[in-house]
Amino acid sequence: MTKKHLLKRIFLILFLINPLFLFGNEFVDSFMEESFFSADFIQSTEKDEDKRVATGSIQASRDGFFKLTYFEPFKETIASDGVDLYRHDPDLEQLEIHPTDNLFNNSPVSLFFRSKEELNNLVVFESCYQENNKVICPISFLNEDFSISEMKIVFIDNLLSEITYRDSFLQTINISFSNQSSLYIDKKDFEFEVSEETDVISYKIN
Repeated sequence: MTKKHLLKRIFLILFLINPLFLFGNEFVDSFMEESFFSADFIQSTEKDEDKRVATGSIQASRDGFFKLTYFEPFKETIASDGVDLYRHDPDLEQLEIHPTDNLFNNSPVSLFFRSKEELNNLVVFESCYQENNKVICPISFLNEDFSISEMKIVFIDNLLSEITYRDSFLQTINISFSNQSSLYIDKKDFEFEVSEETDVISYKIN
């Protein structure tokens, strides 16, 4: 093979590979620039032969609001107004209130309600790659506390499709999304109903 043909082949390889990385990273940038995100999800947790599945929905905005609502196999709502975290268990009739502080800095949920500027100070998005119809983007947290590892976000047809990671218990968690939307979410949609009989437990320091 002549030097000219070798250079041509290298050029073609780079031409084919580099647009993929740019294409994938454009997905990440586009996702981070969206002000709102809502979707249904199926969350599976696996370790060895054990597998547990939960279903729910998520609503989030990049000004600090989010609401996770679990439907099956238990009912629970976890929500934040950017200042406090609310955890409501309707079966136990119990509501916990926690200050958020830096509670979610190393959590996948931070990808949805943190601003792009905040995320750039929390996570590193590595080069994306393609497998079949999926664009896969590995993520690592800058302040690693070993609670999450091997984290990846997956895009299909320009939409966030999955988040996968391993936790400190060596469990593999996969969150698969459907009915994704970036439409405006009103602040009242982050609210949830609490019965009068609910026991309120506050961990806030006055």
